[in-house]
Amino acid sequence: MLKINYKVKLGNTTYTANDKTLLLELRSQASLEVPVNTCEIVLGIPKNVQVAPKDPVSIELGYAKETKLVFTGEVRSVDWEIERVNIEATSAFSKLTLLRVNRLYEKSYAGDIVKDILKQSKVTVGKVENGIRFSFYAVGDHQKAYDGLHNLAQQCGFDIYANERDKAIFAKYSPATTHTFTYGEELLKYRSEQPQKAIEKVEIYGESPASLGQGEQAYSWLTKKEVKGAAGSGANVLRLAEPTARSQAVAQTIAKGMLSHLKQKQAGQITVLGAAAVKLGDEIQIQKMPIKKQNGSFKVTAVKHIINRRQGFLTVIDWEAK
Repeated sequence: MLKINYKVKLGNTTYTANDKTLLLELRSQASLEVPVNTCEIVLGIPKNVQVAPKDPVSIELGYAKETKLVFTGEVRSVDWEIERVNIEATSAFSKLTLLRVNRLYEKSYAGDIVKDILKQSKVTVGKVENGIRFSFYAVGDHQKAYDGLHNLAQQCGFDIYANERDKAIFAKYSPATTHTFTYGEELLKYRSEQPQKAIEKVEIYGESPASLGQGEQAYSWLTKKEVKGAAGSGANVLRLAEPTARSQAVAQTIAKGMLSHLKQKQAGQITVLGAAAVKLGDEIQIQKMPIKKQNGSFKVTAVKHIINRRQGFLTVIDWEAK
């Protein structure tokens, strides 16, 4: 059996599995539905620990000589006890949950809006795709910056999150990596949830320019012409007014994007032997389950890595049907 290995970097000091400072427990968490990635670290022999709030943090986990980066952030709090030190670290998206901005964008892609707000919050840009092109788009201080970006992601049918390097991702789900887990081997526990009947159809009602010949270039919205986009079918319909949708194409794209996020999907969770390579935006392949329909390919929506002396190294993965 391979030996569990780790590299915990706190400030300028790196603690490894061979150090005298003992890692008693570590839990790192990342989710598409929770804006801030977190990591909780418990170290023994506190007299040897050098750490303070705002120190940079990076966590690598793995086996033997091979480790993978799973978390990057900074120390938020340090709780000193006689025999241990409890450290909580968070990702840079915590800045987006505090920031409020007033900005008006004209003729801008969603990706340009995201990059500007990330710049305002000093969050590093990773992968940002263009998405919808808006004739105008307003972001107000009535909501936190993250809530505005999350809404923008839903409209485009994108995900928004911080990756393991603490860089912002604003992109359509397109997994580059698939991880295979076999029941009774790496896969230790399986749970599934049957989708409940929820939103089946989304209708978006935009605002048309008054001068029909000027299209998106007009800035008055008094007109009898309806701008409407729709996606899905069924009796449970969500109808939304969206003034940024000034053409049928934009309204239709927003409707599809919103439906992809709001439509209830089959979802669940698996617990596997420590798998540091699994990240948000990846795909998992489940195989050899007792019931055939439980097998398949699924989207990773949350990842939790756990190391402690009782359980060893485990990874808990939330998934949903693609």
